[in-house]
Amino acid sequence: METTRDLLDAVLESPVKEVGAWLDRLTIGEPVGGERFNWEVFAFTAAARAGEERSLPWARIALRVYEGLVNRSPVRIAHSFWLSGMNLRARLIAELGAQAGDSVLDPEIIAAWFQRVATLSVEEAVRLSSSTDLRTVPHDKLLALRDIKNALNILAQIAETDVVRKHPELCGWLELRSQLP
Repeated sequence: METTRDLLDAVLESPVKEVGAWLDRLTIGEPVGGERFNWEVFAFTAAARAGEERSLPWARIALRVYEGLVNRSPVRIAHSFWLSGMNLRARLIAELGAQAGDSVLDPEIIAAWFQRVATLSVEEAVRLSSSTDLRTVPHDKLLALRDIKNALNILAQIAETDVVRKHPELCGWLELRSQLP
């Protein structure tokens, strides 16, 4: 039987269509062939390959795995997988261009995700980030501000697309980005 590392290498060296068919037979997050499989490394490596090769099929595989992991993870870990997936989308949109309706290249997916992440209003974010002593800001609010800033860093990668024109409320957020903790 192959070791986990051998299996991971074999999968990543396979043609993308075969990898997609392989995934169809599995449950993301579960052992593969009775052995523990590092799904996180697989997603990260597939995403890196997608970026290096500018490959939408590899991006779709990486996003499929990230989304499968999101559904199996506690909120904070799921948020990290969302960041990885959205960062991949933003990178490919910046390199290949926006394409409405495409599961990877549609900037509306990132805009909708950002709006879910932005659990504070712009006004509240301005007020909280203007505090002279951030130690007085409740931990959950600081965490929300940090999540928003991380999401804005991704959104900024696609700010040149029509997404900001279609969602003018994003302009205020993008202007605030450098002031967030």
